[in-house]
Amino acid sequence: MRCRRIILAVLLAALLGGCATSNVEPDYSGSGRSGMDRVSPVRAADINTRLGVGYFERGDLQLAVEKLERAIELDPVHVPAHVTMALVRERLGQSSRARRHYREAVELAPGDGATLNSYAAFLCRNGEYAEAEKLFDRAVNDPFYRTPEVAYTNAGACALRNDEHEQALGYLREALEHDEQYAAALYQLARVYVARDEAFRGRAFLQRYESVAGADPASLALGYRIERELGNESEAARYFQRLEAEFPNSNEARELRQLTSKDD
Repeated sequence: MRCRRIILAVLLAALLGGCATSNVEPDYSGSGRSGMDRVSPVRAADINTRLGVGYFERGDLQLAVEKLERAIELDPVHVPAHVTMALVRERLGQSSRARRHYREAVELAPGDGATLNSYAAFLCRNGEYAEAEKLFDRAVNDPFYRTPEVAYTNAGACALRNDEHEQALGYLREALEHDEQYAAALYQLARVYVARDEAFRGRAFLQRYESVAGADPASLALGYRIERELGNESEAARYFQRLEAEFPNSNEARELRQLTSKDD
């Protein structure tokens, strides 16, 4: 889903730009190196982390792991390397290893909003809603966090996942207070209103989402559901036709084909 890619891109940018290294650096005293040599492992770790991010975004997870392992070897306290490694391990289905890297990152940067947000999102994906909420709240209270709308949106999506609709609305409205055009928040608000049986309001937020981000498989499938709930069969059919035409190999298209075949 495109809004998930948006959140991931913002997260990685925040980590690499705002938390390139922790405040703790390895002690090279007595090594006989010059001052420039002493900082070179940190710089090399940053380069390897950026390479790891690039491989991760392209789906080359093995190379991503290799670069991130090298980054952590060079600078064990490099927070972005730990967070990105956690994301890679999670993608590989290695949840316990991912958790270790998330925890390490939070221990190294306990007040960093982007880092707290990333671990909170992981906890939510694993059904640990109460602990996730605490970390989301810590994330948005970081005065130096440049994209709090990301954490508010993740918190809202997490609350929705836990069927806490009012709480979800509160978080998502906060996200739009920070960025009224933030696509991921608009999409999640559409989902919340559909879950509350308020399809008309859900449609309004979906339209706002598509005006900002365009259509993607998830938004077209949600549009289909909304129009069906509103009794607009012709509009529902239009969404389905677009999904088939533009994203025929998507999971959403396959699911809707199965659904419509059962209805026939």
